Amino acid sequence: MKSNIPKHPCANKCTNFKEEQCNTCLIQISENQKFIKGDVVVYANHIEFNDLKVVDAYQPNDHYWLECGQCVYESWIRPASITELNANRRLTEAEQALAEVS
Repeated sequence: MKSNIPKHPCANKCTNFKEEQCNTCLIQISENQKFIKGDVVVYANHIEFNDLKVVDAYQPNDHYWLECGQCVYESWIRPASITELNANRRLTEAEQALAEVS
């Protein structure tokens, strides 16, 4: 099977890297990286899931592994607000607007 990550930094370096991400080595932070390991995020409003998620690792081409095992594109997630952290869920757009006012 050919790798779907052709320019992965672990290729030919990490013994656990075979054809796909090994999840052992974490890629170093790049200046283009928007999130780091441990950041709490929520899905963008056009995605139905309301749970808080935690970033596990950065992947090339602006993708992120979440601790739940899902790989998402950077534009699919955003940082969780303090109000969302307190509520332990993503707020609706109306709730978020009210939180910003109060």
